[in-house]
Amino acid sequence: MAQDYVEIAMLGVSTAETVTAKNIANVYQFRRVITGSGPLKSQIDTAFQAAIGDIVLLALSVDYTQSMNTIRFFDDALDAPLPFTHTGVGGVAGQRSPDYVSATVRLKSNVKGRFARGRKSYGPIAESSTTGDHLTAGAITLFTNVAAAILAGFTDAGGNQWVPTVKSSLPPAQYTENPVTVVTYYVTAAIVNTNLGILKRRKVKV
Repeated sequence: MAQDYVEIAMLGVSTAETVTAKNIANVYQFRRVITGSGPLKSQIDTAFQAAIGDIVLLALSVDYTQSMNTIRFFDDALDAPLPFTHTGVGGVAGQRSPDYVSATVRLKSNVKGRFARGRKSYGPIAESSTTGDHLTAGAITLFTNVAAAILAGFTDAGGNQWVPTVKSSLPPAQYTENPVTVVTYYVTAAIVNTNLGILKRRKVKV
């Protein structure tokens, strides 16, 4: 079974200021464009964390703690996500905004249509990173670094180069049984939205 498409979920927790901690996930998809040795999930995790995960941490509030990355090859319907524990924390000190306030990096491809675009919504965001409804200049720099890291992708220790893609679920794509039909679009631009966003599913339930 080919292992040319990998999905990485970066999972963490936003520390509760009252009683309820909030789980936060960001999911990335990559395609292997240069083949080295057979890809190992442990090597993929190490390379992703150094190239992208650690850059994300620098932009988040210290109230964020990463718990793990999970790795799976989504061109194999039977491949189960494998977890790798991480304990990194956000790099921006001070009080934070509510969990549902997010900074957004938009992912674009050369194909027109919403199905060929994606985005990553990051939180929690420190109050020192915001001014009104916008990111500060310093925060824009941090998230521009995140966008550049995503766009660059990474190369694992086995010599496999992975580049970011937008994964489509529209027909003929199907991922539930083998042989799967993978439909992805190469990410050609990653752009920081300087306006703060709202992600309703991250609101703490009353």
